[in-house]
Amino acid sequence: MPCDEYDGVEEYLDEHAAWCVGGSMNRFMKYLNEIGAQYVMNDRTTAESEKIPEPLRGFYNTFQSADLPYGRIYDLDTALRQSGKSPFSPDWFVFGQDNYFSFWLCTKGKADEGLYFTYWDHESGLEIEEPAWEDLLTFLNVEREAEK
Repeated sequence: MPCDEYDGVEEYLDEHAAWCVGGSMNRFMKYLNEIGAQYVMNDRTTAESEKIPEPLRGFYNTFQSADLPYGRIYDLDTALRQSGKSPFSPDWFVFGQDNYFSFWLCTKGKADEGLYFTYWDHESGLEIEEPAWEDLLTFLNVEREAEK
């Protein structure tokens, strides 16, 4: 990471990954720490970034995975494998799941009205709905509140 141009890793993360998680990457990391999440930092270049929807690239460039009190964000290999399955392929990237029956999804295409994220309960028998949230942090906060 070319941190010599910056005042440290925090400034680099804020500039290069902030847009995808709902503010700054520091704010996102603070959120993970506040909720007691366990996460693995990414120590390698994400070679498959073209397969990752834009709103999740900052996460996968920074983290390998995260276990949250109310669900988990998959490692990239699991996310790519899940995303290739029906009914997700070709429109949805499956990046995680809650502790019950819902998968966490990000649209692979251009978002209508700037919305990228939704969830889908695979036991509901319903179709996957349109995205309802614009960034990862907002989506995770909604999931956290739903868990309560």
